[in-house]
Amino acid sequence: MHTVRHHLENNSAECTCKMYEREGIPCRHILWVMKEKGLKSLPAAYIKTRWTKAAMNMPMFDLGGNLIEDTTNMEAVKKKVGHLWSEIFTCVSMAENNEDCLDDFMKLIDGFKQSLLSRGNLQASGDKGKQMETLLDCPVPEEVTILDPNKSKNKGTQKRIKGKREQATEQHQKPLRLCRTCQQMATHDSRNCPDKVGY
Repeated sequence: MHTVRHHLENNSAECTCKMYEREGIPCRHILWVMKEKGLKSLPAAYIKTRWTKAAMNMPMFDLGGNLIEDTTNMEAVKKKVGHLWSEIFTCVSMAENNEDCLDDFMKLIDGFKQSLLSRGNLQASGDKGKQMETLLDCPVPEEVTILDPNKSKNKGTQKRIKGKREQATEQHQKPLRLCRTCQQMATHDSRNCPDKVGY
């Protein structure tokens, strides 16, 4: 049993299970009470920034407390980059059937690339090695040795299922032994004797 205290003035609630305080997620008890009170949406106070897209807009810090990158404008930059890729793909799809247009487009791209390279201080964002070195504060090793993984049995490598005939043949080839229950020489013993009660 958990008790939920609902405050009407600001539509907040507290539950004795303390899930919201521990994990930042409203518990089912609070959600049930709010549903019973007729609330159509969760109050803004219960939506933590870390569970939303806005979490990416917060600045990121390394373990030393230094700002890694300014993430406040990342969403706007991502939108611009996405729009730019869309425009580039549109141009390529429009020119793909005309070799002259493709050559012209390639010359434009190469010219722009050369102008970017002449600026000198620009680098591709795909340089993950430098980003990792900055984050971990240690150089990335030049050579990495990776050992072969240990072989393990796959799910389908169990023993095959034997047919009735094969089971009977194997049973017939077993040496006879004395069953202590029925006192006969047979291929069974007292644990699986057919004369045993309830077998």
